[in-house]
Amino acid sequence: MTAYEECLEGLLKHLDSMLPVCRELGIYILIDLHTSPGGRNTDNEWNLFKEKRFQNTFISLWRKIAQRYRNESIVWGYDLVNEPVEGIVPEDLMDWRELAIATIQRIRTIDTEHAIIIEGEPWGGANALIDLEPVPFDKIIYSFHMYEPYTFTHQNIYNNISPITYPDMVDGKIWNINQIRLSMKRVLDWQRDYNVHIYVGEFSAIRWAPGNSTYAYMRDVIDVFEENDWDWAYHAFRKWSDWSVEHIGDKYNTQTAPVPTDRQILLMNWLKKNQH
Repeated sequence: MTAYEECLEGLLKHLDSMLPVCRELGIYILIDLHTSPGGRNTDNEWNLFKEKRFQNTFISLWRKIAQRYRNESIVWGYDLVNEPVEGIVPEDLMDWRELAIATIQRIRTIDTEHAIIIEGEPWGGANALIDLEPVPFDKIIYSFHMYEPYTFTHQNIYNNISPITYPDMVDGKIWNINQIRLSMKRVLDWQRDYNVHIYVGEFSAIRWAPGNSTYAYMRDVIDVFEENDWDWAYHAFRKWSDWSVEHIGDKYNTQTAPVPTDRQILLMNWLKKNQH
């Protein structure tokens, strides 16, 4: 067993320990392979699309995961890989769509019930999704991640720029709910063309955006998701404080807020509407 497989086994054992809690609380699980076998090379390229052995491992691991959870009703589905990036694929290797098809074929020999989620290449964004030709299987859900406009949602994570508000002019456009609606219309059109199910697997904005900007952005994108009847998940819960709705908007305050923030209240009010 490789170090990668040992790490994955440890994570799956932890997931197994949480299954009773999830059943009790009615929290459904989407298993996401967040890092692919092989990692990245020195050029920041995915080795999954550079070496055949990593593609074989990828398919084999999903067979094992499906075998492990095929009868688990609290598992909602399998997200094959997070934000795939194939780069230049050698002729003797599969590109992302081909690898997804081969993997789904293997999963379906074991598990015909769970949903399988596919993100577009590269990076799982809206444009990547609409460039993907749907795969010939049932119970497939197509996913994209919403961080547009990136200059606003990721401001001052990797650089130091003047604060950017929402709604406002960003990257030469007025970004408000109408622009958000327009930015996702291409996904809605693609969905209607192919009659498929859409799941927004991630969306967020950095908590220190000026004033009430992060709340306003979250409110508007959720409203558009709901208009389109899309499933969605917020990124992320207690993973990194800078995305957290449990922290105030001060970048340098890493303590959880003494009372729920407006962003937390917004999310909780929507999540209360879930029906099992």
